[in-house]
Amino acid sequence: MIELLATDLDGTLFHPKRRTYLIPRRNKKLITDFVNRGGRVVLVSSRGDAFLERTRQRLGVPVDFIGSDGTLVQIDGKVVRENVFEVESCKKLLEELRRDYDPKMILISTRDHPNVLTRTDVSKVTNLFHFLWQMVQGAYREPFVRSDNFFYQELNKGTVRKMMILIGITKANQRRAKEITEVLQKRYPDFEFMWLNQFIEITPKGCSKASGLSFYLDYLGINHDNVAVVGDSGNDVPMFEEFYENSYCMKHAPEAIRSQAKNVVEYVSDLYPVLCPSEDDTPSEKEG
Repeated sequence: MIELLATDLDGTLFHPKRRTYLIPRRNKKLITDFVNRGGRVVLVSSRGDAFLERTRQRLGVPVDFIGSDGTLVQIDGKVVRENVFEVESCKKLLEELRRDYDPKMILISTRDHPNVLTRTDVSKVTNLFHFLWQMVQGAYREPFVRSDNFFYQELNKGTVRKMMILIGITKANQRRAKEITEVLQKRYPDFEFMWLNQFIEITPKGCSKASGLSFYLDYLGINHDNVAVVGDSGNDVPMFEEFYENSYCMKHAPEAIRSQAKNVVEYVSDLYPVLCPSEDDTPSEKEG
């Protein structure tokens, strides 16, 4: 019997996107019904705690957080685990990334700021693109700070939980990002590297969505066999591998990701028979 649902957000619980009310109604109803039946839900995301708290408020029921790809674990409103980079090793990695790969964007997520960018390959066009992209995010928007000085101030505080490196936006750069990820995994054993299309996500050693979830389960004494996990991207693959028997991947994910999970669903609400097996009917309301 499934006691816990561990769900990714972007591309998963937020699919299909509804920029005005964040969570599709059918998915919100599933979460509400499951929690009201005694189930437990943990949001497992690369996003930070402020956005996760906003999501919890929109859901309107108690949920826990595993944020910044497993570096943060929050249970019943209390932080029970936080992992950050060692400052000097983080600086050394960033220097080598700039020198060897000339990334288009470098972003860090810290305890106080979810998205801090340093200037890399920028122009009036890229600045305009970034502004327009932010405007169309709607309810999914998070604050961004774009400043070299502020970037290094935050880095020196020693509270960086996650880094994201943009290699480029073309399909060729997507393939290049995958190749670079494989090289970095071998070259830097003290970091975790995850390929996300054109991006490379980096966390401290031993930190992933799967490790964060395993810590969470052990902390609460929940049997690992009673957990369902659902996601859609590369950083969800460790969860699929760790909890394979009850793993679900979104149908729109790339085949390379889908093949890592045991099951495929189109919407999170398709998990009604799994999470609420005694229910005779499932939600069929149209999305607004």
